[in-house]
Amino acid sequence: MSSSLKISERAQVVLILFLAFVALLLAWYFLLWPQFQQRSENRKLRQDLATSPFAKHSISALNAAAANEQKFAKALDEDWEATALRLTTLADYPLLRRADPARIDFQVELAAGRSRLAAKSENMRIKLPPDLGIDSAVTSQEVVRERLIQLKTVEKLVDLVIDQRIRNIASIRILPPLLHYGTDQKLICEEYPVEVDFSTPFDALFHLFSNIFDKDCVFVFSKIRVTSDPKIDEVLHIKAVMSSLIFQ
Repeated sequence: MSSSLKISERAQVVLILFLAFVALLLAWYFLLWPQFQQRSENRKLRQDLATSPFAKHSISALNAAAANEQKFAKALDEDWEATALRLTTLADYPLLRRADPARIDFQVELAAGRSRLAAKSENMRIKLPPDLGIDSAVTSQEVVRERLIQLKTVEKLVDLVIDQRIRNIASIRILPPLLHYGTDQKLICEEYPVEVDFSTPFDALFHLFSNIFDKDCVFVFSKIRVTSDPKIDEVLHIKAVMSSLIFQ
């Protein structure tokens, strides 16, 4: 009886020691080890802060630097807005500010544009292609804005060409619009290209190049082919893709 009691007491002692050991392991894993990790991270953070270029600056100095950065960012935004407005070809076109122009808007603008340019070209004895190369059909409400922009691009381009005394516009062909995105996949610019074929003396072509950078009349040449007239030395045949730009 005494022997079994002693064995039982020994077993109890071993069990107590085992449980104490397990308790120590659990305390280490759940309490002490996270503290050691946190202390290591804090030490690294202090070292990083000590070597930071801002370590020697006060909070007020850092706030002043942050305010300057915000002021600089605001100035950049304002410069970008001014530049985008300067380079937007149709910035003066009010219908662009409407989110949902109707089909009737396109039909009215098309009829007015054709009539105006026909009268202008006839008065200046300049040949234009039939209907300005613009299809009057609108397949859906979703494309009305796109068609309006294409129409106004052609109108502005033809006005520009006529004003430079370019005598013969052989053809006008509207090309699909192009969308340009930034690195953040945000839309930056819409490009509406038009292929135009015309004949002109060199001096008129020079003036055309000079005027495509005027405000509200910016056009981008993406392609251009120049050939001489085999019969008239002073005349050049131009086939080019000229695009209007609309910045967001």
